[in-house]
Amino acid sequence: MKYAHRILIALALSLATWRADAQPGTEEVGMHGMLVLGSETLYASHLPMFSAQHRYQGIWEVSFGEEGDRVYRAERARPENAKLIFTLEPTEDFRLPELTQTRKSFRANIYRGHFERLGKKRILENVKVTVRRQVHWHPFRNSHERPEPLTYFLFGKGNELFLAHWISLAPNYDQILSVTPSKPLGEIPEGAQLVIAKRSDGDALKAGESVSGVMIVESGPEQPFTVTPIDLKVGSVIYLEKGELEKNELKDGK
Repeated sequence: MKYAHRILIALALSLATWRADAQPGTEEVGMHGMLVLGSETLYASHLPMFSAQHRYQGIWEVSFGEEGDRVYRAERARPENAKLIFTLEPTEDFRLPELTQTRKSFRANIYRGHFERLGKKRILENVKVTVRRQVHWHPFRNSHERPEPLTYFLFGKGNELFLAHWISLAPNYDQILSVTPSKPLGEIPEGAQLVIAKRSDGDALKAGESVSGVMIVESGPEQPFTVTPIDLKVGSVIYLEKGELEKNELKDGK
């Protein structure tokens, strides 16, 4: 119990610090590729690196417009695409932190497959991507600490729920999983964390695993965190990237 208590305190302090850090940067503008998730509700997850332009983990609920959403959903629904990823490649440069405040849309090409790798197919060209809601956001800083227990954040709606690994210090990994809870969770609270206390952060979840953890949610200013035990079964590993997150190019203290 004392160990779990220390975990909660450390996580609370980390959340407060990282939330304060999430301000628009002064880095050069760049092209920010993203993973596209979901069939009903669409999400775009930034593909991060430990470099000035890409030092952010961010996920947004998005739309490609009525026709664009229809084309994307039809392509994702094809049986032959069930195990493939979808990505977007912005056709304009910007600072990623702009999506947390001032920028509400950008234009991009949408691909079946990874837009930078062989075998990709463009399914939408220069479509307008509208940001509907921010799901998660934090920057990477050398002053941060890596969580001791395996830590994810939980998001999604209805029958489509996802876990995204909480990325902290290099070397690290970007992993997104589909999951099914043992009992309905209702609406997922914003900022919900899943902590698996008896498992180290480097021991990533695998397809088909059943795990028990605690969901930690910040209730609001001057309010205590809520802690809820939950059981989940991992469906599939939608995305796992280690190579892009092995090297730290961030300057000390920044």
